[in-house]
This record gives sequence, C-alpha cells and structure tokens, in this order.
Amino acid sequence: MNKTKQKMIMGVDIGGTKIAFALVSSGKMMTPVYKAETPKGEKILSVVSKFYEKFSKKYLIAGIGISTAGMVSDDGQIVGSTGNIPGWQGTKVKEILQKKYRLPVVVENDANAAAYAEYQVGSAKGANPLLMITLGTGVGGGVIVNGKLVRGAHFAGGEIGHIKLSYTKQRLCTCSRYDCFEAYASGNGLLALIKHYFPDKYKSISTRKLFQLTKSKTKDSILAIRAIEDWHFYIALGICNLFHVFDPEKIVLSGGLSEEVDIKCLLQQTKKLFLPALAKSVHIEKSVLGNDAGLLGAALLASQSL
Repeated sequence: MNKTKQKMIMGVDIGGTKIAFALVSSGKMMTPVYKAETPKGEKILSVVSKFYEKFSKKYLIAGIGISTAGMVSDDGQIVGSTGNIPGWQGTKVKEILQKKYRLPVVVENDANAAAYAEYQVGSAKGANPLLMITLGTGVGGGVIVNGKLVRGAHFAGGEIGHIKLSYTKQRLCTCSRYDCFEAYASGNGLLALIKHYFPDKYKSISTRKLFQLTKSKTKDSILAIRAIEDWHFYIALGICNLFHVFDPEKIVLSGGLSEEVDIKCLLQQTKKLFLPALAKSVHIEKSVLGNDAGLLGAALLASQSL
C-alpha cells in the first residue's frame, strides 16, 4: 500500500481511563479518533506503539505529540501528579519513543496541551491570559500568558487540581492529601456527593445517572439537583481562587464532565464569590474542541519542533 505523501503528526491523549489517537495536520484532524483502555505504567507505551505501527503503514508520520495526565519535565519525563494512572510516574516517555522511532516527540501535560489548542485554533484564540480547566476523572488546568504556556520552575504550572478548597480534611484526593479542588470538582468529587446525598443506594447511582435524576419526576430528583448545585459551587470556588491570581480574559472548560456544566448556574455562583469589581468580568465558555483538545494541542506543539 502506497503511503500518502502528506506528513502527519500522531496526536496521543493519555487519560486515566482511555487513550485517544489520531493523525493531525495544520491543526486539523485528518483521521477518526481511535481509543484504547489505559493500562498501567509503561504498558501505555506498548499501546502507543501499536497505533504508531497502524498509522505508519498508510501515512508518513513526521512527529509524535503526547498529551498526558501528570506533571511533565522539559525532557519529557513523567515527574508527578499521576494518581489516576498507577505506575506512570518516572516514565521517560520522550526518550523511549524518540529512540525507538527517531522522530521528534513532544510530551505535555494534558490540560496544558488542551489550553494550547484552544489558544491556537479554538474559540479562545488569542485570549490573554487564558485559563483552561479540565473536568474529568481528575481536574487539570492550563494557563497561557502572552502566548506561552505557564509551565513553572518545577513543571507544576497549571496543576490547579491541587489548590485547596478547604482545610477540614473532608475529602481525600488522589494525591493522598485532603480537600484539593480535584477532590470536589472531578468525577470522584461527584461520586462523593452521591454518597452524601444517597447513602443507602449510592452504589447503584453513577455520575451519569445522577444527571438523569435531576430531570426525573421521582422523589430523588430534589436530592440530585442539590448535589449538582453543590458541584457547581465547588467549581465556582476553584475558579474564584484562580481568577484572582491570573485575571484571565477567558476561562475555557474542557473534559468529559464539562459537558454537564450549566454555565448560567456557574456564573451565578461565581458572582457570589468574586470581588464586586470583578464579578461582571468573568467570561466562561465550554471548549469548542471538546475531548479532542489535548490531542490537538500535543500535535500542534510537536509540529513546532519540525
């Protein structure tokens, strides 16, 4: 089979439960998005290799861009905050893949990559500063100031999931500490709310069912609505803390759970928390790139290295 002459970037997005793959060119998806379950530790690289072999049979791959949960060093090593992917910390992702395929490889935190995609080709194009908040299995973030990602001196720039919302030691986070933003606003945070409001039947109520219950006419609908209102308050509280640090022009919500956010409700909550002078300055929107943002951002970053 003859390969297409157009050079592609293989974009990879590694999450706590799924890994997504697609080929990207000039910031556009050139293939469907393929998915696989996320294994533990370095086995992830075997899955990446499997899809590389699949794509390379038909396309010329010029580079690999990887978006991943966790803190990533400048040399593409996973250095921390990987509670949702056991065994992933310490993996020298860039070194291993670059040596194996002799191609440019860029590895970036998933929320940073998503923020970069929104800044380059999304609805928040050119926003300065831009704050991205990803809501999913965990909570991540990406900050762009003057067109550049804020990665930090210790690669922890944008690790917003671990700012503290309380000091009461009520919610255990995946980082093994208590009361992080992630422990309240993530999917795990929603499960904690389900357990609180439905102590006798929480094992039978998923996060998806919780949202469905809010629209039902059953006796459980009022409790479900209260749980979702609490969830919006926790998201608003995290946004309030971050807004007063970065004063972003735009805040973009991404990740699977962002689809369930009621922007009107969220803005009502933020206005109660913000400094009065800033209450009307908050601009929050959902990602137009959806779950593809991290993959696209990683590919865009990789294309810069060509």
